[in-house]
Amino acid sequence: MRLPFVASALLYLFLFNPAAPGQAPSKDTEILATLTQLEKDSWEATKQRNGEFFRTYMAPEFIGFFADGTSANRAAFISNLDDFQLSSYTMGKVSLLRINDDAVMILYRLGYEGIHKGKKLKLSGIESSSLYTRRDGKWLEIFYQETLVPKP
Repeated sequence: MRLPFVASALLYLFLFNPAAPGQAPSKDTEILATLTQLEKDSWEATKQRNGEFFRTYMAPEFIGFFADGTSANRAAFISNLDDFQLSSYTMGKVSLLRINDDAVMILYRLGYEGIHKGKKLKLSGIESSSLYTRRDGKWLEIFYQETLVPKP
């Protein structure tokens, strides 16, 4: 009968799962923590209008799509920091989608407030995703996207 085999297999997976309580964190857990911190650092750098941070944080071929319908490459994003004063942001729980060993996407719910070119912004309920690539041992953001979730 297959049922005892299935039950045994599930028990084995539960007992020997690397992410089980009391065991060392998995590689994905470590990567998620690293990229979550990088993402928070990027929001803090945005608040500080720190263009130098983004020169080393973003891949040269970075492209981003934002909730207001605009897009920007790395140079345009850095240039836009002069016109954007971020006052606050919130990040929800961050999850990870592994593409391969050197490409990982993180996803989270986002909200932020600030002033862009003299206009107040207050956005919430944004689904945000950042694609990171690892080059020479360093994670670089290569793609970013914000999608506004329609209000019911």
